[in-house]
Amino acid sequence: MSSVFLILSLLSLGIAIPSDNYHPFRNYRRAAYFQDNDPAGNSIVALDIEPRNGTLSSPVRTSTGGKGLAGLGAVSQDSVVVSEDYLLTTNAGDDTLSLFLINPNDPLHPKLIGTPAPTLGQTPVSVAYSPQHRIACAVNGGSEAGVACFGVSRHRGLIPLGPIRTINQTENLDPTPPPAGPLVLTADIVFNPSLTALFVTVRSNGLNPGLLYAFAVDRATGAVSQNPVVSSLTDLPLLFSINFLNSDRRMIVTNPLRASPGAAVLNIDYPSLNASVEKIVTIPGQRASCWVAYTPEYSKFAYVVDARLPNITVVDSRTDEVKKVVAFNNDSSGVGGIDAHIDRKWLYLLTRNPSAPKVEVFAIESGGTGLSSVQSFDIFGAVGRIPGWMGLAIWPSSRRN
Repeated sequence: MSSVFLILSLLSLGIAIPSDNYHPFRNYRRAAYFQDNDPAGNSIVALDIEPRNGTLSSPVRTSTGGKGLAGLGAVSQDSVVVSEDYLLTTNAGDDTLSLFLINPNDPLHPKLIGTPAPTLGQTPVSVAYSPQHRIACAVNGGSEAGVACFGVSRHRGLIPLGPIRTINQTENLDPTPPPAGPLVLTADIVFNPSLTALFVTVRSNGLNPGLLYAFAVDRATGAVSQNPVVSSLTDLPLLFSINFLNSDRRMIVTNPLRASPGAAVLNIDYPSLNASVEKIVTIPGQRASCWVAYTPEYSKFAYVVDARLPNITVVDSRTDEVKKVVAFNNDSSGVGGIDAHIDRKWLYLLTRNPSAPKVEVFAIESGGTGLSSVQSFDIFGAVGRIPGWMGLAIWPSSRRN
């Protein structure tokens, strides 16, 4: 079929053909999202982002149709994910996953598609999405741990794709099996940039090696393998977050074990999917380095967040070197953040302070290593007291948008 005939055929069906410079969401409003983790009924909290200065306002709560599990705010990364015009979020209280459609003209009111889908295990804590194959995968971290994958349809919602890919947590606990949940030992699930593999972090009890599970993804169909490749990482017993450093082969992971270096850069071998430590990254004075904000479209630096200290550590993604530690004021509580995200030239940080949680907004200064405070958005003051706050995502999800 000629390209001209193909284009004419698509146009006859009412399908628009974008130009090479087409950016579908460039001129639309922007929004930030987190979940409130309410056991009585989980909700997504949407915040309007002022495009000129990055500040937040106009909070709106939308039910996920599932239940939260308060107290899980510091256990995972990517519990709320935005890609294309979809928002996905885990519901840890009733073991389900919710899918929303975001209207570019009204991103503060995402629309729930269908009903939440069971994740086939216990306590889902993180979700990943492949836009190429329209597949979402959630990882359960409770006593019934494992990965469940779904087809994504804006009309039918989440469509189950096969059985759960079991993660045997007893192999990482010595000597007793996991107690009745919510024991959460999985922390993050992420597709690599080429969308050809899916990775999951599995923490140990702090004495045994951490595990990195890797599942091959079929390039043609998007099918996620049922048989993982498991890498045992002796120096990283509490594997937490995953962020690929603009390459399939390099990822930065965190290890929040106190008195440990705090992070490492791993090398992923292909096609074996085996992982090895390329470099241990020492986070100065770290107590619980968990979350990392990194978006290669915006910055060459990764920003590591500590849950127990109000510090943001700036790491060069090319050399793996610590460039700066930025301290921020968190109402003298002495605690740090529980998630972070970059949008254009601003860094958004969800704080851990139980009595006065905030979303801190920082401007990323020229060069990338400096952060200056722009806003301290008071969550309780804006939406009232909520039982939890977890996950942080931005729409649109990349600079190309």
